[in-house]
Amino acid sequence: MAVTLSKNKRKTIMALLENGANNGRIALKFPGIQKKQINEIRAEMNKGTEETKRKLKRDPLLCIYRSGDIEIHELYAAEYIRYAFSLITSDVSIRVMNFDGFIDVFGSRPTEDESALKARIQKQYAVWFDECTKKRIKVGPIIHLLTEPVTLRETDAYYGYRHGRTRGYVVDGLKLYVEMFKPRKGLR
Repeated sequence: MAVTLSKNKRKTIMALLENGANNGRIALKFPGIQKKQINEIRAEMNKGTEETKRKLKRDPLLCIYRSGDIEIHELYAAEYIRYAFSLITSDVSIRVMNFDGFIDVFGSRPTEDESALKARIQKQYAVWFDECTKKRIKVGPIIHLLTEPVTLRETDAYYGYRHGRTRGYVVDGLKLYVEMFKPRKGLR
């Protein structure tokens, strides 16, 4: 027997779904709710057309992470590489700010100046790129995968690789970045 849901209960379920709750967790909070009801609310939230939903692609990095080939530190490394690539390829612009009299302190230690952070990330990228070249890890497919909305298979096809070659380059390249720089957290 299905439970009737008030507007408040539906809003609570929507909030739970937005925060990544699974059907089991929702069932614990609302005894008697059926999977069909949860799926109807999920479909109501995702208002895209069926054609749009078919075009959505999974994040290839998250797929590699879920398979266990990379760890969280490699995901952080991907974030650093993405950011460095965007800094290097972005247009040059001038920004002038004056912070005289202000001291940035985070956790009782001074934080890194934004321009110094950008310079450090770009330098790390350049050193990593050179090391990848020495170790015969192709950087092109890694950058293509990290900066374009493509899948592993599409990147393999773009570079003319056999199935799975890009995945190997991505795993090896991200592991090398972690080995070299040990990024522990995302960008600040």
